[in-house]
Amino acid sequence: MSFEIRPLPGVTGAEVLEFDLDRDGAGEAARQRLQDAWTDRVVLVFRGMEIDEAGFMRLAGLFGENVPQPVQRPEYRVEGFPFIRLLSSLHRDSLGDNKPLNVGGTWHTDHSHLPDPPRGTVLRAIRLPGEGGDTSFTNQRAAYEALDEETRREVDPLVGLHIYNSRYAPRRMATMTPEEEREAPSARHPLVRPHPVSGRKTLYFNPIRIERFEGMDPAASQALMERLVAHCEQDRFVYRHRWRAGDVLIWDNAQALHMVRHDYDPARERVMHRTLVG
Repeated sequence: MSFEIRPLPGVTGAEVLEFDLDRDGAGEAARQRLQDAWTDRVVLVFRGMEIDEAGFMRLAGLFGENVPQPVQRPEYRVEGFPFIRLLSSLHRDSLGDNKPLNVGGTWHTDHSHLPDPPRGTVLRAIRLPGEGGDTSFTNQRAAYEALDEETRREVDPLVGLHIYNSRYAPRRMATMTPEEEREAPSARHPLVRPHPVSGRKTLYFNPIRIERFEGMDPAASQALMERLVAHCEQDRFVYRHRWRAGDVLIWDNAQALHMVRHDYDPARERVMHRTLVG
């Protein structure tokens, strides 16, 4: 195989270099190699991908089946590609107060309010603001394995109650239609879960979705999450990605939190295409 997978420093992330979708995308051995690296390194960074929307979907398909986007708006759509969502830093809460949304700007994992959340999120840079706009990722498996025994005993039995718009979220979500609110699912997920592929234990929580942990009141639940976030966001667990033209990233929601850094000129639009795989 002519492409290279190069681990990034630390425990999180690997670069995929010289990957050609036409040459490398059809072989089962290449697919398995990518899958193994994804499970091990949590985030894969494909460099120099000169692809269109169809190619983006082909690349995502190497990692799983398409998953629908839970919330749809006309401004999120990419014509002809229903599984791609357009993410713009200029999007506003069109069904609410029309104020700008802090899209992705705090630690979270995607769509944990679903009973079966998408394992993978794939993101493609379309327009970059110049300086800033990095995306950071944690390694929740490594963070769990670094917990002391007392904290492991505390967190191992807990179950989180996840909803779309937690009252305690550090940022607000886009306003839903009444129909979306009626149909919005909620889910119970163990705080410590075996990874679906490796079986290794990982922390699974979401500050924008969790109302509380079962058996704990909301205040105690939030205090625990704050402790866990402070632990997981240590530099030793985090990869901070500085975007370049041609970058495509896939990360493993089963063992990562992520956030975008809103540290750039708000007048300079940041645009991404996102798709989900299960």
